Amino acid sequence: MNRNSDNPLLYQLLMASGLLALIGWFALMRQVGFMSWLTSLGPDSHIGALNLVAIMLWMLPALLIWKYYLRWINRRLRVRGIYYEDSYYGNNAQNHSSGPECPDDTTDQPRGGAPQHKGPEHDS
Repeated sequence: MNRNSDNPLLYQLLMASGLLALIGWFALMRQVGFMSWLTSLGPDSHIGALNLVAIMLWMLPALLIWKYYLRWINRRLRVRGIYYEDSYYGNNAQNHSSGPECPDDTTDQPRGGAPQHKGPEHDS
């Protein structure tokens, strides 16, 4: 990903502070005891699965905030970039509308090679 910003140091500091906030949010979960509370609700044989569910539930709001925080940083610092999707779908408007399927295929032939039944008037 190519990041072009007027202030790359500020961008990296904001990204680092956001990452530290995510780590702090996870540490808060451990401090509050949310994982141990959730695992106490189930049997001992499912502690690992309940820990995973606790992490997913606890981190969901933080990751949503992270998404909007990144959008805010990119908009505020006027960050421009080249993303993988841009090269995959191409710059042609025709490619954007048709997605990853064959955009040059304009035939009405059925895919997969199976013969198409046209109806009773075409039966012999």
